[in-house]
Amino acid sequence: MSHPPRGVLGAHAKSGGASAVALPSRRQIPARYQWNPGVLFRNAKAWESERRRLTADIPGLEAYRTKLGRSAAGLARALKKIDRLRQRLESLSAYASRLYDTDVRSSTAQAMTTAAEKLYTDFGTATAYVEPELLGLEEGTLRRYAADPALADYDRYLLQLLRDRAHVLGDAEEALLAGASALGNSPYNIYNTFASADMQMPTFVDHEGRSVQLSPAMYARYRQSPHRSERKEVFEKYWGAHRDYRNTFSRMLGGQIAYYDFVAKARKYPDSLASALEPWAIPTTFYSQLIGSVTQHLGAFHRYLRLRKRLLAIEGDQYYYDLYPMPVAKGWRKYTFEQAQKLIPQAMRPLGTRYTKLLRKALAHGSGWLDVFPNQGKRSGAYSSSVYGKHPLVLLNFTDDFDSLSTTTHELGHALHSTLSNDGQPYPKADYSLFNAEVASIFNEALLIEFLLGREKSSDERRFLLSAYLDSFRGTVFRQTLFAEFEMEAYQRHAQGKGLTADSLSRLYLKLLRRYHGHSEGVMNVQPLYGIEWAYIPHFYYHYYVYQYVSGFIAATALAQRVLRRGAPAAQQYIENMLEAGCSADPMDILKNAGVNMMTAAPYRMAMRLFVSRTRELEKLSK
Repeated sequence: MSHPPRGVLGAHAKSGGASAVALPSRRQIPARYQWNPGVLFRNAKAWESERRRLTADIPGLEAYRTKLGRSAAGLARALKKIDRLRQRLESLSAYASRLYDTDVRSSTAQAMTTAAEKLYTDFGTATAYVEPELLGLEEGTLRRYAADPALADYDRYLLQLLRDRAHVLGDAEEALLAGASALGNSPYNIYNTFASADMQMPTFVDHEGRSVQLSPAMYARYRQSPHRSERKEVFEKYWGAHRDYRNTFSRMLGGQIAYYDFVAKARKYPDSLASALEPWAIPTTFYSQLIGSVTQHLGAFHRYLRLRKRLLAIEGDQYYYDLYPMPVAKGWRKYTFEQAQKLIPQAMRPLGTRYTKLLRKALAHGSGWLDVFPNQGKRSGAYSSSVYGKHPLVLLNFTDDFDSLSTTTHELGHALHSTLSNDGQPYPKADYSLFNAEVASIFNEALLIEFLLGREKSSDERRFLLSAYLDSFRGTVFRQTLFAEFEMEAYQRHAQGKGLTADSLSRLYLKLLRRYHGHSEGVMNVQPLYGIEWAYIPHFYYHYYVYQYVSGFIAATALAQRVLRRGAPAAQQYIENMLEAGCSADPMDILKNAGVNMMTAAPYRMAMRLFVSRTRELEKLSK
């Protein structure tokens, strides 16, 4: 069996008499565990040649100005030309970003990503006339074009333009907004570089006497420590460091929120929430409905937290730093990447042989799809990136635990969703909405836990798996709903001119943190320091993104249960109407066609019943 290089999980090096935990360099990671950006460009020289060609080609798009309404065939030629350049630009940007994310300290990769962003701005400016010009046509003409076979790939786009007519501006205004897009990305880019590379983090000595440099990866590891004093120290030092930089973080997040609010106003939306949801035909009432549908079940969440306290044998108050360790003494399994290669396809068998074959291909050593282990300078977390016509590239930070197994399953759900959408749809309809993106990934997690629970008879191991599922529910449904409520209130405060200072953001976050975790009911003691946690969450820079984790979890749970109960016909319906659908319909309609109606209370009730039933089972097994 292959093993990760020493250092990924803690290679020891002597430092002042104490051993130190250090991440390996990129060169120490065997190639079989690295992704292959060569699927996009052979090397940086080829990338640079393409950058120069794009720089020369983008201005040529001006040739179509004033000619888009002459005929359906002429419009089809123009849109296809624009999309060919867009695809090339996406490859250029993806290659630079993948290099950067494996070492955010690299000035070369950073310069490449900046150059790609500039070309995106140039492309946006060069094509800013397209939508105003199309909307200058009569409605009947646009509808006729949408029905023309020459524009079959663009019918959704043209009809969407009609729906969004009120929010598309004139040529000059669209060019101005396109030019400002690079500035709009700056707060997140600064945050990402600062939090990943430049922020000074403290060290601590773990229970084995090793000096550990805190980082996002090390925080994620040690917050799960079974040693209470250790995780308490990690929390205090990690969040203390964030508190020290709180004014920097508030400026970055405030700048990002101000940008999205500016764009919403410029496009004549009533507010930023409407600008994020309405283009996808999602009513803004859905957002508050989602928060209400979850928070009415906080009692069930508090019951689970009380159970955790008992399982962890905590005397006195349960604190926020007690939230992450697995609350079972036995069943603390380690999962190597090689075990994940076998388990994940087995768990996905309900989706059929085509799906599992793709999974095995992605997971194979040397496939080039996955970047498995953490290394020095590598971006934290995990994601899947896809460029049309190429296999996805998946970033992981695998640390041989159940969370790593679950995260790999999750990200491969995204990767195969992209693969199947790209195979099933033409380029203009392949890029599925963010609203549907999390469904495919969380669906896979649901099948994984069902598979593991289904084969496990040992009470100890069932306790472990139930704990893992309930904690996943906590982290995805209750935690992300808290994030969603924080984000909504932060935008509202900005709109009201109240200012987003570090202290005001921390007060808001602490208020929500305490309500969700039952501080006033004595369920969990949430100390004031942890109000700074908002500074740690990158998704707050994504413009109303986090609620989609919640809706995705609820929809995925309902769809997975449907597939498990109804078998192959339901699986085929899910694959054809969801995974292969791209953006060929509105996201709510895609989910409805796949088998779940998110505008009803039924999927929420079903998911909460499952949460409660598994809490009860864990209670019974733990008596």
